[in-house]
Order: sequence, then C-alpha cells, then structure tokens
Amino acid sequence: MHGVEAQQNFPTVSSPTVMQDYPGVRDNERDVLLEYVTLRPGMQVLDVQAAGGYLSDEVHRRLGGDVINLCVEPNPELRARLDPAYVVIDNPVERFDDIADASVDVALGLIGLHHSHSHQATLGESVRVLKPGGELVFCDVPAGSRLAAWLNEFVDAHCPAGHAGNFPEIGSLRAHCQALGCEGVTEVLRDVPWIFPNRQAIVAYFQGLFGLTAEAPLIDEALEDYFTLRERGGKVWVDWQLLYCHAIRPRGRL
Repeated sequence: MHGVEAQQNFPTVSSPTVMQDYPGVRDNERDVLLEYVTLRPGMQVLDVQAAGGYLSDEVHRRLGGDVINLCVEPNPELRARLDPAYVVIDNPVERFDDIADASVDVALGLIGLHHSHSHQATLGESVRVLKPGGELVFCDVPAGSRLAAWLNEFVDAHCPAGHAGNFPEIGSLRAHCQALGCEGVTEVLRDVPWIFPNRQAIVAYFQGLFGLTAEAPLIDEALEDYFTLRERGGKVWVDWQLLYCHAIRPRGRL
C-alpha cells in the first residue's frame, strides 16, 4: 500500500473556522446518514475520511461521549483538528491496517469515498472490520452530477491542492456491497439541501470550506452554473443530492 499512500487524493483543506461560522449548513446530509444506523452507548464507531471530525462530533454528542470514535484520516492537517478524545488512525482510506477484524459496530463514510482510489477496497475494509451484524453506511456525490462537476472543475481550478474526485456511479456501491456478501443492501439518491441565511453566506462558506483562492464575485457567478438556488422561508436553499448506501455484515462467515 505504500504506492497508494504516496499518491493520496486528499480532500481540500477548509478554513478551520468555517464550520463554526456557519453551523448547521450541512446537517441534512449528516443527519440522513445517521438515520440509517442504530447508535447505542458503548459502541465502536468508525468514521472513514473523518476530515476535522464533523460526523464523529455528532456521534459523540448523541451518545453522550459513551462511544469509541475511530477516525481514519490520512491528511495530517485535517487529522490535527480531530478531538483528542478520538482514536485517530493515520491509514489510507483503501486499507485500515491499524483496525482489527470484526472490531467495529458501525462504519460511516460522509462524502469521503470519492477520495479513495478504489471504492471496492474501502468498502471491503469497512466490511472486514465490522462485527457480524454490524452496519455500514456511506454517502457520496454521484458521478456525472452537477456537484461532481463543481468539485472536479471549479474547485479543482481554484484550490491550490486541486480536486480529482473518484465519484461512484449510481448502482456501483450496491454492487460492491453485494459482491462483498453483505445483507440488506440499499442504495438511494437523497435530496439533502444546504441551507443558508442569504446568498452572500453561500459564497463565504464555499470559499472557506473548499479552500478557494477565487474572489467572491467569481464564486458568486459560478453558483448559477453548478447549482439550483431556491428561496424558502427567508433562507436560501442550495440543491444537494447524495448517493446513500447501507449494508449489514452477515452474522455468519463471509
């Protein structure tokens, strides 16, 4: 795996304060992900491509801290932002060498799979580390979508690190999980809009979250090319669709 490690496709590095400045914007996509699993105190919960811990922080909050958060994050800058209470794992997302077989209750992936060189490898590792009867749920941007184009075109052109997302084709996550012997496999495209107080907030948030060097007017102009914006209840909703895949590791041997 050393070759994979040397060529990691890291996420963009966001401003460290952007999530605090605009809390709640991404809650729809996170909360829909967590709808698929049952969280119980005392669990070991794996967060694949944990970034700064946005997902793990919510799992930790919901369980009142009675959880072991295992955070796989190969990017050193993002890894440094994780809560020191978590078990931080510096492994590539294609292979979790530091996690034992059948040791995890729930495996989660919030829009990090497109940074994997092999979706099959990442999902295979997630199944390997799950206990029999354990659940996994991943969500990501579908290939061919306007959101995929935003990331691999605009963000790639205006972020110093670039962006080369390996986005899943619709149906592929289900196929991978079924090939791995999982049960109860579902894959659904869900609407999970990002909600902002106004259009100016969208520009500022996108600039910070995606690490963009582009000036605000250029970002604002690009919004119309990649997104549908709607005004509802005095707020601006940015249409956002993600592919969600849920699966269960069988209780018998795979």
